[in-house]
Amino acid sequence: MSFETHRHLIRKYPARADTLGLESFPMEERRRWCIFTSVGDKNAIRSWLENATPRQWDLVSAYYGSNDDEFSYIRKESSYAFRTKGSKFQNLKKLVIERPQLFDKYSYICVCDDDIQMSTAQIEEIFSIVETFGFWVAQPGFHPKGKISHAITCSTWPQWDFRIVNYIEVTMPIFRSDKFAEFLAVYDGGLVGWGIDHWFSNFFKANDFGRFAIIDKIRVINPRDSQKGAREIDRLQSAVRRSEAWEKFRGAHGLVEYPHKVFSYGKLAPKNDLYAETIPTRGLPLAQRILVLLRVIARTSWREAIWLIKCGMTTRRQWRRTVKSR
Repeated sequence: MSFETHRHLIRKYPARADTLGLESFPMEERRRWCIFTSVGDKNAIRSWLENATPRQWDLVSAYYGSNDDEFSYIRKESSYAFRTKGSKFQNLKKLVIERPQLFDKYSYICVCDDDIQMSTAQIEEIFSIVETFGFWVAQPGFHPKGKISHAITCSTWPQWDFRIVNYIEVTMPIFRSDKFAEFLAVYDGGLVGWGIDHWFSNFFKANDFGRFAIIDKIRVINPRDSQKGAREIDRLQSAVRRSEAWEKFRGAHGLVEYPHKVFSYGKLAPKNDLYAETIPTRGLPLAQRILVLLRVIARTSWREAIWLIKCGMTTRRQWRRTVKSR
């Protein structure tokens, strides 16, 4: 659903903004999202920015490479860029300490590896979907052409558009702004990469609340290790050391690695303005619901009307689940 549709619904049905998952953010701030990334000299950022004018998201970059020309390009394309060394979340923590209000204006922040292969359109769409449902933490589905570290993260599209899960991988988590701030307040930079995803899964009780989601409709490619060459994170700390650090941290804090679980599956409604009319009908008198349905049928076919109703039922089931967990 587009931002314009959201704005129309909030103005027309302000009392129902809560059920739409839009209650947390002022309307004027909802146009902007943010991607934070640690950038090296081998990155995929140009593909993110291709045909990206205008775009609804900002890029914030921590550059750890050594090419001055590349840094000049990154700085030009970023709303904020700085040079540093360290892992993605470590660099993010440094930035939040130095500029604690930098991310305040964004409704969602994606903490993304710099080599993820995705388009501007995909970025815009996944932010829009995640914001529509008000998920706490989400990620796109990973295309099987690329690296799949955990089977649950492999995209199930076109069978399903999204899944409610208890695990989001550290590669590209998208945080709702309040949850982003909450986790960064406790993350101390001790873990380099391994285990950070389990940490925020425990912190947000992902196994109890259905607020984590994999957006299967958006399929991005996480390049395989054979394509990447030497991994920057391995230069910072070996995989063995990262694993040992997580085991020590987990034991000290009583954290668990949840067995991966899918709570529910969902399909998104078609991109059709008619569907926007059906969303606020929950709670309206039956006669008004029937009038909305007849209006949809009059402006389209019976087949599409039935499809819209099915989509509405699927979406409402998801909203009921998410609203209860707030």
